[in-house]
Amino acid sequence: MIKPYLLVFFALVMLGGSCDNEADKSITGKSFSDCVVSFGQNKNFEVVTFNIKNFPRKNNTIMHTAEFLGHLNADVIALQEISNEGALIELADKMDGWEYVFTTEPSYNISLGYLIKMTEVELLEDDTRVLFEDDDWRFPRAPLVVKVKHRASGVETILVNLHLKAMGDDESKRRRRLASQKLKEYLDARHPDDFVIVLGDYNDELDEDNPIDDVFSNFADDSANYRFADMSVARAGEEYWSYPDWPSHLDHILITDEWFEYHDTTWTVRPDECFNYYEDYISDHRPVVTVFDLD
Repeated sequence: MIKPYLLVFFALVMLGGSCDNEADKSITGKSFSDCVVSFGQNKNFEVVTFNIKNFPRKNNTIMHTAEFLGHLNADVIALQEISNEGALIELADKMDGWEYVFTTEPSYNISLGYLIKMTEVELLEDDTRVLFEDDDWRFPRAPLVVKVKHRASGVETILVNLHLKAMGDDESKRRRRLASQKLKEYLDARHPDDFVIVLGDYNDELDEDNPIDDVFSNFADDSANYRFADMSVARAGEEYWSYPDWPSHLDHILITDEWFEYHDTTWTVRPDECFNYYEDYISDHRPVVTVFDLD
């Protein structure tokens, strides 16, 4: 049976359209409702990865981002490219009922963070940490790990927020490949039986035509234990990809086998379909969302 929120999503994709013709006009949640699904309080668990591009980019960026993410209303949002903790605090303050987690391990003045909807999810703070701080060659931004508990179901999961090396040169690809190998070795050894989600800006594509270009093949080849929840997005048309400027699909959500039976659907949210100035004010990346059915 098709889930109600999927019917809404497909209807919104068909509608498309424009809802703002003035660059300095305040965008409301109603405007985003023309092209963005909104999750209500239910037994599903929704996670999002979102590179918010040197946040905040402009004076109104925090306002527009809060309106957008507040309308989306997912349970956990992993953020990349935050310029400072103060900006993340202000964003969380504008989203009623949300808390934030921030890493003070910046690279080129950008850091990682999370937004967590506290009515749906409990943050298990003792498990918050960064990984591989001493290996900035493989991980120029140290991955940020949190553990959360979904309140309705009681399921606990480890979340790893990842932002790998950018650029398409051979050395950058090698750094991403070795980072993928080191991360898998860590997960295999430390969390073989845990629910784990690795989400972020991987800065490389999945399902490459040439296997030698697939830097994440170590995960893809171990299909009994790992799965890219967004593989269907990677194989879809470019209009559904997370980085439309290139275009390419760089933002991924990797899940462990504990999650396989609960994985419902994954897609790229496309707020630029109804906010003409989305890239100017919010980001050049689109968020990717995965829904788990825990009912």
